[in-house]
Amino acid sequence: MWVDRKIHQYHIWRCLIIVVLSDLVNELKIFVRKALGNSFEHGYPHIERVLNNAYEIVDHEELDIDRNILTITVLLHDIGRLIGEPHAYYSSLFAKAYLSDRGVSSDVIDCVVNAILYHSYSYVLEHNIKPICEISKILSDADKLDALGVVGFIRVFLYGERVGRSLKETMDHFNNKILNLHKLMHYRYSREKALKLRERILEMLRYLNDELILENKV
Repeated sequence: MWVDRKIHQYHIWRCLIIVVLSDLVNELKIFVRKALGNSFEHGYPHIERVLNNAYEIVDHEELDIDRNILTITVLLHDIGRLIGEPHAYYSSLFAKAYLSDRGVSSDVIDCVVNAILYHSYSYVLEHNIKPICEISKILSDADKLDALGVVGFIRVFLYGERVGRSLKETMDHFNNKILNLHKLMHYRYSREKALKLRERILEMLRYLNDELILENKV
């Protein structure tokens, strides 16, 4: 009888958490869409693509994670770009304050904050951040997949134009970072998809190189 009562209480508690997190997801989608805007590079379209990548990873790898927590993490991972760099750090501060204010448990907040910090290639290199939960690995892979393929190719040039990179600096960025992202993937599905998208990047770069050579001959 005591065991049955405890199980019943656990299910009620679990349902309440799901409802609360679901409400936060809906609230955040509205807020983040308005805050980040429609930029193809790092606006809400990027958030949607990363979210789709994350769901695909979870489904293909059959991972047992809370999708509400994953969604909240993805929605908040780039919000710090509104402040500046390091955007992962500012995003993590916002996430911690926002979730704490809404009574989310400390273990969930720790996971979300770690995932946001861990998704940033440069922040990980500088601060040696390690993943403490599965969602950290999922977000890292999902975000990096959006830097590959034709989408990634376009985003690199959009970002380079915005920050004033030269063409040589942009090409170096492809060689030094983008073309090596497949090595950082945590899951088999992510690595396989990254390698396919990497081939598209290489093909686009070959086309670009051919056209630049023709221009130089004129």
